Amino acid sequence: MQEGASDGRTRVVATPDGRRLGVCVWGDPGGAPVFWLHGTPGSRLLREPGASYADNHLRVFTYDRPGYGLSTRVRGRRVVDVAFDVRTIADAFGLEQFGVAGVSGGASATLAAAALLPDRVSRCAIVVGPAPVSAEGLDFYGGMDEESRAGWRHAIQGEVSLETDWQAMKDWLDDGMPGLEVSAGDRVMLAEAFGESTRQGSAGYVDDFLSLAGDWGLSLAAVQVPTRIMVARDDTSVPVAHGEWFARHLPRSELVYVDGGHFGPRDEAEEQLMTWVGHGKTSI
Repeated sequence: MQEGASDGRTRVVATPDGRRLGVCVWGDPGGAPVFWLHGTPGSRLLREPGASYADNHLRVFTYDRPGYGLSTRVRGRRVVDVAFDVRTIADAFGLEQFGVAGVSGGASATLAAAALLPDRVSRCAIVVGPAPVSAEGLDFYGGMDEESRAGWRHAIQGEVSLETDWQAMKDWLDDGMPGLEVSAGDRVMLAEAFGESTRQGSAGYVDDFLSLAGDWGLSLAAVQVPTRIMVARDDTSVPVAHGEWFARHLPRSELVYVDGGHFGPRDEAEEQLMTWVGHGKTSI
């Protein structure tokens, strides 16, 4: 691995158990370090396509979770395992402290890093992230569209059922992501990020959903750093109630409501959130 300017060039980091992790670094090379953990599916290429990272003096680290992109697949991985990969990358780049933020299927991974690395993680933020399927006091499927409900049912059923969903997602991607209403820059970035997520076929997608539907292996009470929870008012993939459930169970959290659905648009709100994670102070 070679370090250099934060230009998005791919690096490969080796883990202590001999795996590979594909990593990119974006923004200001001297900026405040923040991990941005991609959704399901996703890859190290999920990022803000503009100049906001550099403008806000952020050095943003993205990486492929196991089974996506260049990262070695780990069958049976749990959400909690992400913390060890984040620590490995942080060690490789000489980061003593850093913020963590994650979107959708990467939100739980973000909480895992904050819970298990309390001496390294300074702030935490999750964006439109689903609560645990077994969350007490939450109607998990309430307000959720039928396609999303079916996806979670398939995750509970297991790998064979998820393969059908993955193929449908791949067909949607190959057709140019019809129905997705985002800016031209975001569309290009998402096509790159989603395309790279399929490098190993369905591996990352299947393993992500299995880990999300199973025991996460962490206690939310262990997330003691200031945490912001962003929810989208019109989100039918991950309804607002999921974020509100997190707010009741994370000790030092506050909710941030934004307009729009699961994919936004919320560029300005996410920029402000990432800046808070890297630099901001809070009264929580």
